[in-house]
Amino acid sequence: MMEHTLHYHLLAAHTLFQKLFLYRVNREYPDLLPGQPKVMDFLMSRPRSFQREIAEGCLVEPATLSPILEKMERSGLIQREKDAGNRKNSIVSLTPDGYRIGLRLRELFLEVEAAACQDIAPDEQICLLRHLQCIQKNCGRELS
Repeated sequence: MMEHTLHYHLLAAHTLFQKLFLYRVNREYPDLLPGQPKVMDFLMSRPRSFQREIAEGCLVEPATLSPILEKMERSGLIQREKDAGNRKNSIVSLTPDGYRIGLRLRELFLEVEAAACQDIAPDEQICLLRHLQCIQKNCGRELS
């Protein structure tokens, strides 16, 4: 029965978490598009990054990321500057508005995590995190 498989529960948990997060984001920031919160969260941790690094960190293809970054730049959320050492690559960073929204997005991530894990004891949450990291590592190894 499909409902009792690991893949079903991983996909369902991811989909429902994402829906809840985007629902909360859209209430406060209706102009943000899917993919943008993830990029902003990445740039909060790695403020000056190349597009390739953002794509790897967000688990998307660079070609998928390009239109997301273009829209974010037009919206005033990010800025790009040429790297003096490599003229082909731009360094991407959040603008002050992007940083302000990024701070709130981080709060929303924590709120949604708390809602999603409300019936899971803290020690079990730590165990869950370790297991998810292991699954992520194993899948990544299979893909490389």
